Order: sequence, then structure tokens, then C-alpha cells
Amino acid sequence: MGKVISLINTTPDGFVDSQYVNADAEFHEFVHGLLGETQTVAFGRNSFELFQQIWPAILEKEGAAESQVRMAKALTDKSKYVFSSGLTATTWSNSTIVKAVETSAINQFKQPGQQGLLTIGSPGLIAELTKQQLVDDYYFCIQSVIAGNGGVRLFDKLTLDARQPLKFVESRQLKSGVVIIHYQMVR
Repeated sequence: MGKVISLINTTPDGFVDSQYVNADAEFHEFVHGLLGETQTVAFGRNSFELFQQIWPAILEKEGAAESQVRMAKALTDKSKYVFSSGLTATTWSNSTIVKAVETSAINQFKQPGQQGLLTIGSPGLIAELTKQQLVDDYYFCIQSVIAGNGGVRLFDKLTLDARQPLKFVESRQLKSGVVIIHYQMVR
């Protein structure tokens, strides 16, 4: 049975801008493990456009680090959904534009025999999935920097009718100082 898994990088002061992410080989290996558990990767428009610009180019870049090449290949080969009401075209293979988050479509990833859906980054998408109580597992990757400012804070525009309790599963500290905290939704 599949799950909806959200992976989000955040600073301790809540900023989720990509400029604060420390993504070394160990971090890539962790993400690669999550990719292996899911059939589709989902993004909001901004995160998708950033990833579409970076990862396919890695496959063309001579001398790229092995962990980056492995991640670029995995991301390129995976089915990808970009949730955007305004995007009209993509250049990244295996990408599909989805105009809106629909509960029934997301729940299809949770059916027996499915491998699930992984969101990477995309704070707006994660907020919408959280609001609709569709996320099963959260991986909060706490970056080892106080940002002090940035464009987006995690869940800064999310309003819930009721609290959504989480169950702590595990935490893992990477050599870079990044701490990954895994929570599951309590249903």
C-alpha cells in the first residue's frame, strides 16, 4: 500500500528557501532511498521549475559528482507531477502538469499495489496536502543555519480547522549537521 510522503528542507527559524539547503552526497543518498519507495514525485510550480533547470543538466555535465548523477537519473526517470494552474508546458521527461490537488487523485497513490507519492520541497503543495489531510509521512530536514530572512516560511499561510497530531518515528543526523525528523500522521 502506498503513502503520500513529504520531504521538506527548513531552517530552524522556518524558512524553506532552496538557498539554505545543504545537499551533499549523504543527503542525496537519503533522498534516493525515499525515491525508491515511491512511484511518482510531486512538485509545486516553483520547486519544479528549479529542479527542471538543475537536474537534467547534471546528466549532461562532465565531471558531476556521482551522487548528483545518480539523483539526476532517478529524478529524470521517475514519473513527475507539477501542480500548477498556470504552467502550460515542461521540458523535463516524464512530467505531467496537474491543475489542482484533488483528494481522489491523491488517494489513488495510497491504494494496495501502489508505491505512493513523494513531494520534494514545494511548501505550497505540502500545505494544501496537509490541509486536506492527505500526507501520511513527513520528513522535515532541519538545515544547520539560522536564515534570518527568506521568501517563504513553512506553513506560513496554512489555516487548519483542527490540529493534526503527528507521531514521532525517528530522527537522523547527517555529517553535515542536517537533522532529518520523520513523523507520521495520527489518524
